[in-house]
Amino acid sequence: MFVEFILALLPIIWLFIAFLVLKMPGYIGCLIALAISIVESLVIPAFSLTVPEALTAAIEGGIGAIWPICLIILAAMFTYNICVKTGAMEMIKRLLTSVTNDKRVLVMLLTWGFGGFMEAIAGFGTPVAIPAAMMVGLGFDPIFSAVVCLVANSIAPPFGSVAIPTTSAAGAVGLDAALLSGPAINMLVIPAIIVPFIIVWMTGKACGSKKPFEGMIPFTIVAALSYIIPAAIVGNFVGAEFVDLIGCVICLIVLVVFAKKMPPTTDPAYMIEASEEEASDVKFGMGAAVLPYILMLVFLLGTSKLVPPINAFLGKFSTAFSVYAGEGAATIKLAWIGNAGTLILLAGIIGGFAQHMSIGEMISTLGQTLKNMWKAMVTVIAIIALAKVMGYSGMTTAIATLLADLTGSIFPLFAPICGILGTFVTGSTTSSGVLFAKMQYEVAELIGANPVMLVAANLAGGGIGKLISPQSIAIGVAAIGLEGSDGKIMTKTVGICIVLGIIVCIMSYLLAVVL
Repeated sequence: MFVEFILALLPIIWLFIAFLVLKMPGYIGCLIALAISIVESLVIPAFSLTVPEALTAAIEGGIGAIWPICLIILAAMFTYNICVKTGAMEMIKRLLTSVTNDKRVLVMLLTWGFGGFMEAIAGFGTPVAIPAAMMVGLGFDPIFSAVVCLVANSIAPPFGSVAIPTTSAAGAVGLDAALLSGPAINMLVIPAIIVPFIIVWMTGKACGSKKPFEGMIPFTIVAALSYIIPAAIVGNFVGAEFVDLIGCVICLIVLVVFAKKMPPTTDPAYMIEASEEEASDVKFGMGAAVLPYILMLVFLLGTSKLVPPINAFLGKFSTAFSVYAGEGAATIKLAWIGNAGTLILLAGIIGGFAQHMSIGEMISTLGQTLKNMWKAMVTVIAIIALAKVMGYSGMTTAIATLLADLTGSIFPLFAPICGILGTFVTGSTTSSGVLFAKMQYEVAELIGANPVMLVAANLAGGGIGKLISPQSIAIGVAAIGLEGSDGKIMTKTVGICIVLGIIVCIMSYLLAVVL
């Protein structure tokens, strides 16, 4: 079993070596990892896939990556590029700086506030892609922009996209999602308090200041508490679907109000000013400038499960089929209209017309966006194909099973690690939960622990795993337009992932065993 464990870990070990040691571009590193997993699945008896099974597993992952994940990334960047070309981004910059002239406050608003809201209603990379691109447009360092968005997006994912990760994990083991939401958010309370302070510290470091928290302690505390208090109340007493939606909406409103009441900063290191000259020839108003992002929120919220009639109607425009040639093939369901990618693309097109961009200019912008992003999209396709091969071959189960066998009764201390590894491999908290929920449930029954707590621990760890997920990092790379920077970004996020992961592991043990 130990040999199987090491062999199953090889693709993951390779990814760490490729990104952290060799500084290899993401798409190359992930394609090699995919090749390693396919070869292992074919030649190692413990995994034993046939050639058709291995190839169709990879194809299934590729289809799931293209639709809707790559579409979401492409649509988000297309919309951003339209706003840059029309001058709308400069107008948005002026709007944001009218709220605050402090870079630290602005970063918190974009990443923790707005990014959290995007996670609540859309997920699938939008909390990284859109805020990171906007930050680059505002003049922030590209690497910093990607890293800080990844850090900010480490708490909300278990309840993102109207709690799809939690409801999916609950469905996989026959539990009520409301039972999981309380323990999962409780395990994230301390990380949720710490992350805003990390965001401020990172911003200070990026701005070259030795006093990142000067004048920022009250705002940072408010940022943490305005999310975690309502989120914890909802998670423990209402249910999973509204944890992020209520928590992130309240947080964003509170942050904007609080930021407006804060005195402007006089520290040159943190002052940010919009250029009036660059937007002087724009022939449309602020409403048209922000229209694409307003439409995104309206479309995503209006078609979500919070509006059942519309959600059900759009759900009819979908195609379901299976690709995997072996037993237990998953059903792929492609939603043609009711998915975040299509809706964001539609918002961008309408916004482009409102900003006086012609159809020809939009087609050119879309083509240029695709040209700039194809490597990031290949990375996403390869990593999800890898996840499918590892899942169908039993590699993922081998990793989790040995971890459970080695730890025994103290497994609750390590349960979140399965969630972290699951998100690392699949890039998705939803996939991580579905992948390991049953294993967590069965291990809990074997050691006499509470199954609800261990499945919740997997979800909490899954959110933390976003920090080092090659898929999430690829989305960040695409957003900042700096290809080949995957390794640089992971180098900066892996330490934070370890710290937050340790905290969640301790919380898991305390809630599952001690309390």
